[in-house]
This record gives sequence, structure tokens and C-alpha cells, in this order.
Amino acid sequence: MNAISQMLVNGQNDLSWFESNLRNLRLKYNNEFIAFHKKKILEHDSNLDNLIEKLNGKNINPSNIFIKFVSKVRVIL
Repeated sequence: MNAISQMLVNGQNDLSWFESNLRNLRLKYNNEFIAFHKKKILEHDSNLDNLIEKLNGKNINPSNIFIKFVSKVRVIL
């Protein structure tokens, strides 16, 4: 499997993990942004800019991971 295919598979696995664990994530990280990769929470914060700073401080490129906002309240647009 080439690198791009592997990235796509890993990304799909992470999104599936997020959806499967959303109930627990809402309990623990309500109204926060979470950064995750390989089914692991890397950082979390209620402020996106602060989250990005934390990731940069750990030498994690935010464009290479998923960042999602987690809330118990469902937003309908």
C-alpha cells in the first residue's frame, strides 16, 4: 500500500473511531475542540487558537490530524 492510500485508510479509521466514541467524547470534552490521530486524543481546548498553539508546542502539524468540536448540543444548519 502506498503512502497516500495508507493516509486515507488511517483517516477513515480515525473518523470511524470518532463517530463510535462520540457519546463518551461528549461527556469528557463537552464544548471543546479535540485533536486526534490514530484513535488517540492529542490535545483539547475550548479555544481553537489555544488548541493550535498546544499542538505546535508539541511539534504536531495541525494539518496532519483531525480537529473536531464536541458538544452535547446538536447544531442544525
